[in-house]
Amino acid sequence: MNDNIEKHTARPAEAGPMRKGIPSFLFGHAAAGAGLVLVGYLLAYMIRFEALLGQWSTPFVLTVVVSVMVMVLLSVRNEEGTLDFGRAFGLSLLAGFLARLGYNMFMLLLFHAMRPDLVEAYVELVVRKSEEALEALNIGGVSEEWGGMVELFKESTRNSLSWGGQLVDALTSLVWLAFLAAIVSLILKRRLPDDGSFRG
Repeated sequence: MNDNIEKHTARPAEAGPMRKGIPSFLFGHAAAGAGLVLVGYLLAYMIRFEALLGQWSTPFVLTVVVSVMVMVLLSVRNEEGTLDFGRAFGLSLLAGFLARLGYNMFMLLLFHAMRPDLVEAYVELVVRKSEEALEALNIGGVSEEWGGMVELFKESTRNSLSWGGQLVDALTSLVWLAFLAAIVSLILKRRLPDDGSFRG
């Protein structure tokens, strides 16, 4: 009898540490970032088609992606108090990847829904910009190989605008996104002080 009472009154074994999942606000921050990237490229297209390959594009995307990573990690630190590097890296990489998808969404929207007739114009623009870059390095005019590679380069650019090409582009972006996520995570992985202020 006593044994039965002890069995019913015994405390359950203490559970191990709860595994932390992906916070819901990450998807909100990432969606906002993706939307900002998409709108930025859409405005550039509406202003001038050639602006799609302007010098503004890379810094713009980097700024949005890093901002999303930072906002997500600061929100996690504020809620959880601590943030180890592994969790910070995983969350920032996911958030940055989702935010950067705004670029791929724009490319698919423009060349598959809005203006599929501009594919060849875009291909020619990419070739022209590449030739200008080679000339700036003083190798464009003397490189005979470039002339034979133009058609291959054009075909590669056309393929990059397809659904499969944009998927590959999104996946390969994980390389530089991981580098950014590692830097941001190293900076923001520290414990918040007792007063809740940010030490950076």
